[in-house]
Amino acid sequence: MLTLIHFTFCPFCQRVRLALGYKNLVFTETAARFYGPEHFRSISGFERLPVIVYPDGSRQGESLEIIAELDRRFPVTPPLHQGAIAVADLEAVLAWRARISGMLFRLIAPTLPQYPGLGDDPRAMTFYRERMEGWLGDTMEGLQARRHQWYASMEADLNGITDRVARHGFYTPVFSVADTLIAGDLTGLRLLEGITLQPELNAYFARVEAAAGISLLPEPLKQGQNL
Repeated sequence: MLTLIHFTFCPFCQRVRLALGYKNLVFTETAARFYGPEHFRSISGFERLPVIVYPDGSRQGESLEIIAELDRRFPVTPPLHQGAIAVADLEAVLAWRARISGMLFRLIAPTLPQYPGLGDDPRAMTFYRERMEGWLGDTMEGLQARRHQWYASMEADLNGITDRVARHGFYTPVFSVADTLIAGDLTGLRLLEGITLQPELNAYFARVEAAAGISLLPEPLKQGQNL
């Protein structure tokens, strides 16, 4: 059986959860604590998560590489790359994601402690705060206070992707790796206080979750354990 070692709150981990769910692959989840690279190595062999453990015992990190490997290892499952999305379309969504990265994380960083295993764990929050504030150059409180500014900075890019998924249903007419990236990465926006997302974007999140049979919002894990 597959085992996914991940953080409940991590956008990159959410990508893989969506891929596994869409492919209807049976997997167990191990929710790691956000205690730092040494701890991550001790439980997964990698300094970053997600990490997937395959039935043969081999392990792999990096979310998009994992998703590509799932296509290769399980060819009878619905594809997420070839047959689901053209190379040019995938390159376009990756360029869009790179363009919004800074603003996106300024927006979602203060929301992610709503997930169990982060905001309710002082040790994890200490590491998370130090890492996020060092990277983003502002305090959690400052980021939260300026959320309307950050949102306005990426609203045009967000509207563009919203228009596309509303038109096609998914990023293309069928679920693909692009949807694992968009929905997994943008889910934190749904937790923003005082900011209402477009109904079309919320409808898209619902379609993606239904297609994968996975909920992306904070909820207790139904299986696995906390380490």
